[in-house]
Amino acid sequence: MSRLLGTSALVATLMIAAVPMASAQDTTSAPQQVSIAAGNLRAALDQVADQFGLQLIVQGDLSDLTSGEVAAELSAADALARLLAGSGYQFEFVTNDSVRIAPVPTQSMGNNGSMVLPDIVVSATRSRRSIKSMSPSVVVIGRDQIETQMAKSSDVTNVIRNTVPGFMFDDQSLISSTETFRGRDVQVLVDGVSRNTPLRNSSRILSMIDIAQVESIEVIPGSNAMNGDGATGATINIITKTGEVGKNSFVVDGHMTSYTDDIGESFAPSLTLSGSGGIGALDLAASVTASKTGNAYDGYGNQIPSDAMLGQGGFDNAEDLNVFGKAGVTVADGHRLFLSTEVVRFRQDIDYNVDLTTDPVSVDYNNPYTAQPLEDESQYFTAGYEYDFGKIGTGDLKLFYNDSYKQAARADYHSSYNPALVALSNAGSVEDPLGQSVIDTVKYGVKLSTDTSLDPVYDGLTLTWGGDLTYDDVKYRTISGRDIGAPMTQDGRAVFAQLSAPVTQFVDLSGGVRYEKYDLTVKDFLRPNYMRYNAGVGQAILAAAQYTGGNTTYSAVTYNASAVVHWTDRFDTSLSYSEGFSVPDVGAYTRRAGLSGVPMNFSALDVEASKVKTYELAARYNGQDFRTTGAVYMSTNDRGDNFDAATNSLSQEKERIIGAELTGEYDITEDTYVGALASYVEGRYDTNKDGDLDSWLPNNRIPSPFRFTGYVDSYVWGDLNMRFDGTYTAARTKIKTAKIKPSLVFNLMGNYPVLGGTARFGIENLFDTSYENPAATALRGYSVAGHGRTLTVGFRREF
Repeated sequence: MSRLLGTSALVATLMIAAVPMASAQDTTSAPQQVSIAAGNLRAALDQVADQFGLQLIVQGDLSDLTSGEVAAELSAADALARLLAGSGYQFEFVTNDSVRIAPVPTQSMGNNGSMVLPDIVVSATRSRRSIKSMSPSVVVIGRDQIETQMAKSSDVTNVIRNTVPGFMFDDQSLISSTETFRGRDVQVLVDGVSRNTPLRNSSRILSMIDIAQVESIEVIPGSNAMNGDGATGATINIITKTGEVGKNSFVVDGHMTSYTDDIGESFAPSLTLSGSGGIGALDLAASVTASKTGNAYDGYGNQIPSDAMLGQGGFDNAEDLNVFGKAGVTVADGHRLFLSTEVVRFRQDIDYNVDLTTDPVSVDYNNPYTAQPLEDESQYFTAGYEYDFGKIGTGDLKLFYNDSYKQAARADYHSSYNPALVALSNAGSVEDPLGQSVIDTVKYGVKLSTDTSLDPVYDGLTLTWGGDLTYDDVKYRTISGRDIGAPMTQDGRAVFAQLSAPVTQFVDLSGGVRYEKYDLTVKDFLRPNYMRYNAGVGQAILAAAQYTGGNTTYSAVTYNASAVVHWTDRFDTSLSYSEGFSVPDVGAYTRRAGLSGVPMNFSALDVEASKVKTYELAARYNGQDFRTTGAVYMSTNDRGDNFDAATNSLSQEKERIIGAELTGEYDITEDTYVGALASYVEGRYDTNKDGDLDSWLPNNRIPSPFRFTGYVDSYVWGDLNMRFDGTYTAARTKIKTAKIKPSLVFNLMGNYPVLGGTARFGIENLFDTSYENPAATALRGYSVAGHGRTLTVGFRREF
């Protein structure tokens, strides 16, 4: 009876739905008088949608595109075709009253044979530059690509890794210190403001960004100092959504994820409510995402430890809340004020400690976790002024304030991997129950960026100039408030200038310089006493001691230069040189003061900034059915920042990394294309400072030398978009005592328009393969299993 009732309800629903669909068919196909003035393309499309009763599903950013005047008696299809002609976008009726607007899958040709594509603008370089004038290795991931990837994962890290070669496999935990790019560090910006905390790297950056607030992602490979220190491997700039006047929308997006080994215990729901739009001079955008997760399992069906990384935690058994808002007001033509905020609340409740004696590490069901939970409480605020002062230039002034509180989990004692625990101040053999570490950071500052046209000097010449003032305050403490690392403050000042210009229609040149200076103050503190367990009995091993801080000033002058040659309308090459720098994680070393020879005086650390130089040759080909990019590069530095956790030692020696990257896509038919990403990276360094690069870089810098991802994307059964991909991560055997195993994982995902929205599903690790996570294993030096098969189903509806 229940099946009969269910079938009857389904049939009735389809019959009811068919009535408006049939009506819509008549409405959309019948010609009507269409009168649209020339202007913004998106506004014109919305006018057609209102007139013909259509729902638009827009993939991409139409905000900067315009359309001509339309005044004729047209059907809905004819009106859309006229508006989109030459825009680089196409339309498709996915239902009788739903239309998808998306970028053309192949390069459309204009009347003169030239490609007609919407120009993509990149802002991570402090200037609004067309991506066509930059290295072919630069990637911009649009909202349409993000939403497609969300079918199987809502993690920003996964989206980047599946789209950009050179970004290493993530360790599937909250920590991202092994998420290297070209074997080096990544600087993460949100709307041009850095989220990195170099004095004490907490690493929880990309994993805490809600993908619902992201409009696009800019990835600039190579070292770069235009936004300060930290970008020795790449710069990743997250562009958040901005409301648009006349385009009001409300989105409900929900999904559920489970591991197929235990659907009930791993059940993880997530719900996002978001909206954007504007009225008059005011634009608004906001989103709220709440999620909850259960257990995680590997390919053998075994539960994965909640804290396999010793204090860094994971995404399982957690609750997450992210609130984002942005408001802007246009005060005059070319002048806009805005304010944006993001609030993050994350909590992981761990049930059991990890057993490090097994291979891979496992859940120790005989050792319940009784300490405080892992927590993240962060808030970010940015206020800005966008301006156009004519001959002076266009640009923006940003004031930002970042406040983050990141509480680690308690890591169980282990003689090799965690040999010392914070003890009570008045009982040296008793572990402090509130001894978990907390990184409490405040970062604020001002950023100024201006593009000034120098057309009177040379046609197309642009000077980008500006400066930064920053202040960092870092406290590294226990939950109870005891300093376990030196409190630190840092003042930074920087100025920069960049020139760019087209030299004829075939060459774009760019070059610039940045100078910055930092004043670092490391304060005195009482390093706490430490204890260990011997056969379950507590023993005092290190008495409290006074650490002597100090002051230091370091500065850096960095340069960059590039030449992009447009050989034809389809083929470009570039040659570039860039410099970036980073400082070692000072907080991590001061915590270890007195252990294994780590000095008790800051002056004895001899910490210096590491300047990285990157040389790159890249090429790009955009054919009618085939698209490809490739790059080869070398990055060098005289002083590195390698840290050996086994010996608590910092080594700052000469390094050299070489690598190559390749992407390609081929359109088999109008509905199907195949593609691939491949990257190779390897590096050596000088361990004895004799000038020879005598040793391979450690695994925590390069967990795998080669990664390959292949995929096929196709529309099947009409409107169902399917994507199948597989990623191979090669073994690394350069470090004979710590070999990393290879892995091969396949995924499947799909999107289908239904009920006025989009239904989606995704399967990660389709064949439930058991494999070793290379990044996690490289970081700690013991085997950590990768995640097993997960199934995600979701639905998104825009109103």
